[in-house]
Amino acid sequence: GFRKAQKSYNKALMDHPQTKVYADYGTAAMARICHSLGGLPTRNFTEGNFESLEDISAETMRDQLLERGGDSNTTHTCMVGCVIRCSNVYADGNGKEVVSPLEYETIGLLGSNLGIGNLEKVAKLNWEANDLGLDSIELGAALAVAAEAGKMEFGNFKQALELIGEIRAGTPTGLVIGNGAVSTGLAYQIERVPVVKGQAMSAYDPRAIKGTGVTYATSPQGADHTSGLTIRAKIDHLDPHIQIDVSRKAQINAAGYDTLGVCAFAGFGFGSAPETISALLQARYGWDVPGDVLQELGRQTLILERKFNRRAGFSKDDDRLPVWMTREELSPHNAVFDIPNADLDKVFDWIDEDDR
Repeated sequence: GFRKAQKSYNKALMDHPQTKVYADYGTAAMARICHSLGGLPTRNFTEGNFESLEDISAETMRDQLLERGGDSNTTHTCMVGCVIRCSNVYADGNGKEVVSPLEYETIGLLGSNLGIGNLEKVAKLNWEANDLGLDSIELGAALAVAAEAGKMEFGNFKQALELIGEIRAGTPTGLVIGNGAVSTGLAYQIERVPVVKGQAMSAYDPRAIKGTGVTYATSPQGADHTSGLTIRAKIDHLDPHIQIDVSRKAQINAAGYDTLGVCAFAGFGFGSAPETISALLQARYGWDVPGDVLQELGRQTLILERKFNRRAGFSKDDDRLPVWMTREELSPHNAVFDIPNADLDKVFDWIDEDDR
């Protein structure tokens, strides 16, 4: 029954190499991967490599936490029963907790994207975001746009804290930045604002990781990496001709996981042993479901989300990346986002036209 299916799933999950990496290094392991692909957002998405990568890498964070001790923890569960244990507790030099966890997305947006190459400073900015109830991705994107407008210098931690202080105080400047990247770009007349459908992009530059760019553009949820991240696909991420199907499959699977209520990283196990999904559902609820139940749930969910967006006023014209990303080259590959709009419009061509 259920225990048998659970055991099969847990074995598949524990045998997956990514599970071991995440237990040791957490999501911060993505910093080096994105840097190697030329897709690590740096100084408001103007570069794909960061010269201080080593200072914000997962390896550096792990070494720091092991040395500091105290509240530090390189791996722990964010919920009871998790066998991946990708969370962490980041402590300062005295071993006192600053924030838990310190994730890759935060390291990317509040670190390299602001030109800040110091994990302790990033953790303190993360604490500020948490205390204010702000998303660290959106805050990092907004601060970088503000930096481009001359409101702070890239790499200046003190000035970043001062701008966050403006948010806390509710000043006009704070209201502009606190309302996110779009608000900041409009107020200061900056074109280079990395958003889709009003939501800031996470720490994967879509010009270097183009499948994720397709997801950013077309996902009903906006520029959300959790809607269909493609970075683990064994493909040429710069090739504009092969990304549509990769993103489509990733989005369907991601929506399926969301509907099941499981962590996205559960996909490590389900990807290796997909039969365990239907086995677990059958054992727990008595449902006789098909082997592709994950994909069927994902498709139904995306149909509903697309319907909602259409009724809210979104159209295919909103399924686009910012125009500047189609013309501004990203180092080190001098890449632009060059997937045609006509191809983007095919991501959901499996949905009836009235529901798209």
